[in-house]
Amino acid sequence: MRKTIVALLLGLVFTAVYVRANIADDDDDVDEEEVDVEAVEAKPLVNPCENKVCRRGEQCVLDVNRKPSCACLMSCEEEVDQRYWVCSTRNVTYKSDCLLDRDHCLCKRKEKGCSNRNEKRVHLDYFGGCRALTDCPKNEFEEFPDRLREWLFIVMKQLAGRDELNEYLDLLESAKEDANHTDALIWKFCDLDTSPQDRRVSRRELQHTIQSLKAMEHCLVPFLNDCDANNDRRITIREWGNCLKADHVKLENKCKAIRNARGQKRR
Repeated sequence: MRKTIVALLLGLVFTAVYVRANIADDDDDVDEEEVDVEAVEAKPLVNPCENKVCRRGEQCVLDVNRKPSCACLMSCEEEVDQRYWVCSTRNVTYKSDCLLDRDHCLCKRKEKGCSNRNEKRVHLDYFGGCRALTDCPKNEFEEFPDRLREWLFIVMKQLAGRDELNEYLDLLESAKEDANHTDALIWKFCDLDTSPQDRRVSRRELQHTIQSLKAMEHCLVPFLNDCDANNDRRITIREWGNCLKADHVKLENKCKAIRNARGQKRR
C-alpha cells in the first residue's frame, strides 16, 4: 500500500512539472506573436530622395549614411528614331534630350565627360538633329502670316478630334466660318499666354513652339522677332494683332472670355 501511495505521489509531481513546462512553452509562443505584430506594424523606410529636388541633367543619389545629394545623370539611352534627337545652341546633335541635359550638368560642374570644357551651359535649340538652316526669303516672309493661320487652324481641328481643345471649341467653330481663320490666331495667343496671363507672350512662353518648329519653318523666328516691335522680348496682344493683320481689340476681348472660363473651371 505504501509503495502504491509513493508511486501516485511521484506521478503527481511529474504531471505538475510537465504542466508547468507546457505553460512556459505557451508563454514563449505568446511573446513570439507579440514580436511579429510589432514587426508588421513597423514603419517602412522612407526614401530620402523623395523630397530632394535636383536640376536639369541631375539625379538624386544617397551616400553611405543615406544622405541625399544631386549628381549628374550616370547614363542616358540613345534614341533610335532621329525625330527624337535634339540640336543644341552650339549646333551639336544629341541622340536624346537626356544626353543634352547630362552634358549640360557635366559642363556646368566641369566634370569629366563634358563635351566642351569652355561651355558652362548647354541649351536646346530645336528638336531633331542639327542641320543647315536656310534664310527666310522675302516672299515667304510676307506669306508667313497666312501659312501660320492655316497651320493653326489645322492644329485646332486635330486637337478637337482628340477632345483636347476644351474651352477653345467655340473659337474653332467661328474659325471655320472665317476664311482668314482669325480665331485660330486668338486661340494660339491665349494658349501661349499662361505664365502669367498678362496679355503678353514672353520668349519663355514661346520657347517650346520655337524648338518644335524652327527646323521645319525657317520663317518662324524672323517673324516672331518682327512681331516684337519694341524688342522687349515680349509680344503683346496688340503686336500679335498687328503682325498678323488682325483686330487686336477683338483678340483681347476673346482672351478675357477664355481666362474667365478657365478661372471658373478651376474653382
